[in-house]
Amino acid sequence: MHSDLIAMLKRRGFEVMAANPRDKLFFPKDRHNNFENEIYEILKKYSFRIFMRDVIKNRKSFCVDDLMKYVSREWVETYINFLLERNIVENIKDDFYRLNKKSVFSFGETLEWFVAQIFEREFSSTAMWGVRLRGGKSGGDYDVIASFEQRIAYIEVKSSPPANVEEKEIVSFLERSEELAPSLAIFLEDTQLRMKDKIVPFFENAVKEKGLVVKRLREEIFGIGSKVYITNSKRDVVSNLAFCVKHHLTSGSFV
Repeated sequence: MHSDLIAMLKRRGFEVMAANPRDKLFFPKDRHNNFENEIYEILKKYSFRIFMRDVIKNRKSFCVDDLMKYVSREWVETYINFLLERNIVENIKDDFYRLNKKSVFSFGETLEWFVAQIFEREFSSTAMWGVRLRGGKSGGDYDVIASFEQRIAYIEVKSSPPANVEEKEIVSFLERSEELAPSLAIFLEDTQLRMKDKIVPFFENAVKEKGLVVKRLREEIFGIGSKVYITNSKRDVVSNLAFCVKHHLTSGSFV
C-alpha cells in the first residue's frame, strides 16, 4: 500500500526504517471491524482530543473531575462511556478508571495516526505516520508523510499547547523540510489558540534571513509562499488541512 511513497522517498536518498507504530495507539487489541471508523470520526471533535490527552496523562487512575479542565462534565461522562464500551478504559473502583493499553504514554502518536487518516480518507492519498528515515542530516523523525498527485507532503503535528513549543522546534521542522524537499510542508498545532501570538513569530525569525515573508491566508492559517503552511485546528483539522492542500495546488498562474 505504501510502496509508491517508499519509492518516492528512496529516490530522494531516504530509507524508511520504521513507520506506523500501532503499539503506541490507545486502541485495544480486541476491537470490532468498525472500530477505527468510529475513532476517526470522534477524533474530529476537538473536545474529544483534549479529553484524550488528559486520559493518557492520568492513565493509571482518573475520575470525571480529573478531566474537566477543558471539557464539561456532561461531555466527559459521554466520552468515558464511549471508551468503556470499546474496552479502551476500564473501571477499577467506584468512579475511577484507567487506560487499558500499557504501552501508551502520549497522545501524539494517535494524533499523527489521525492526520495520516485524514490524508488517506479525505484526500485519497497514501500516508505514513511516526516515520523514521535514514539518510538525512537533520534528524530522521517525521510525524506524517503523504503522497498525492505524485507529490510528497510532510506534516509536523503538535499535540502540546503553543506555550510548550520552542523556537528550535520550528527551526528543526524547516531544516527537515528543506532536506526532504516535499512539495508541501504543513506545521499543524492542535489548538484553538491564536498562532500569531507565538508560533508565527518563531517562523518569521527563522526565515527572515532568506527574505521570506509569513502571510496570513485565512483566520489562523499562514503560508510561506505556496509550499510551507502553518495552521491550528480552528475551525477544524480537516477543513484547515484541505485549505492548505487546495492553496498549494491552485496557487500560481495557469499560463
